[in-house]
Amino acid sequence: MNNTIFVSIASYRDPELLPTIKNMISHAENPDKIVISICWQAEDKDISVFTDIGAVEIESGSDDADIFCLSYHGAILYIHYVHIYDARGACWARYCAELVFNHEDYFLQIDSHCRFIRNWDSEIINYYLKLSETIENPVITGYPPSYTPKTEDKEEVLGEGTCRIVFNEFNDTDIPSFRPIAITNANTYERGSYIAGGFAFSVGKFTVDVPNDPNLFFLGEEISMSARAFTRGYNIIYPEKIFVWHYYSRKECNKIWGDLNQESVDKKLVKKGWWEWDNASKQRVRYLLGIEVSDDIDLGKYCLGNVRTLEQFEYLTGIHFREQLIVPELTKDQRPSMFSDIPESREAWLAGLYSPFRQSITIQKSELATNDDNIDYWSLGVFTEDNQLIAMQRLTTEELAEQESGDNNESYKLEIKLKDKSHLIPKKLRLAPFFTDFGWGETVEKVW
Repeated sequence: MNNTIFVSIASYRDPELLPTIKNMISHAENPDKIVISICWQAEDKDISVFTDIGAVEIESGSDDADIFCLSYHGAILYIHYVHIYDARGACWARYCAELVFNHEDYFLQIDSHCRFIRNWDSEIINYYLKLSETIENPVITGYPPSYTPKTEDKEEVLGEGTCRIVFNEFNDTDIPSFRPIAITNANTYERGSYIAGGFAFSVGKFTVDVPNDPNLFFLGEEISMSARAFTRGYNIIYPEKIFVWHYYSRKECNKIWGDLNQESVDKKLVKKGWWEWDNASKQRVRYLLGIEVSDDIDLGKYCLGNVRTLEQFEYLTGIHFREQLIVPELTKDQRPSMFSDIPESREAWLAGLYSPFRQSITIQKSELATNDDNIDYWSLGVFTEDNQLIAMQRLTTEELAEQESGDNNESYKLEIKLKDKSHLIPKKLRLAPFFTDFGWGETVEKVW
């Protein structure tokens, strides 16, 4: 191997793109072995922004007038220009960047706002090779520590520490989302389940095996790529070593949803609003994960692999995607990044799952106040451990009677499904009668 690295960058009107390129090349040990492909989503097609930093335009080998090739301190830059109104989201931009991949030895996917350690290229290759001695097809990934750019008043600040990625919650379309937890052992990596879209390093053929799906917009990118990579035999590694930093806040930066907005739709400046791309994208992710069935979606080459199954990925993550069920360990603060044990059976695994949004509660009639005509209604509330209200429902006496169960109808079995999925974790359920004559009766509390 020649240790060439193909670097994929999606950039949307990002003032940090040029500082990122300059930092990447100035901190590389072997710039001449680096090929950087950028989907450059900007208002003006003026490549002087690149030549002004010392890049020299060379023959691109492409008939596409929107693709430029430049040499920069030995590195090759491919610039795929896209006007902002023709943009279709981060995954589509990453797809565009991958179009010029030419079988480089390694693949690095980053965002356009990063900083790099000294000799990052040789350091990460050596780290990968060491991992490969014991782990098949590793992917080095994670949410990098943060940096804040230099300003007129302040110097650049680089954060410390690396993290692993864990399940956070299901969003409003039932797709899992994630959050970081710091890696506390500075001497070793941690294995995981999820690839970070903004930093992922592996062998070059990763971009052939797990290419970015241009039909995805943004949300769902990471779980989709993670499932596809796992089922194709790749294994996720969260490094204890810093290779890059990432600029997270970016409050001053333009975002795609600010341009592909309703006003742009009304003026016919864009084909679709960002939410239209986003809705179609989420349906695609739901189909990939088995959350919904559809005859209208064709994943093509962006489907799951055949090395491992979706069920195996569910065991790895501890998540049953179709029903939004999780293993109980994923409700804890220091939740695992993966589960290595294979269950005895699918049935046994499913039986032990927990739903953050669904629960079946049995209440004995003997525990409740007499259900007489003086009861105006029953109040059914779901609360957190510290008594924050998550959801409240009113039941008439007739509606409660419909929940009777048991051999002699001696109890009520309440099947509860929270309509609004909250980041709050349900811990308690309370049922109390409200009497027309004198107000609230005695409350019965159950563990969720």
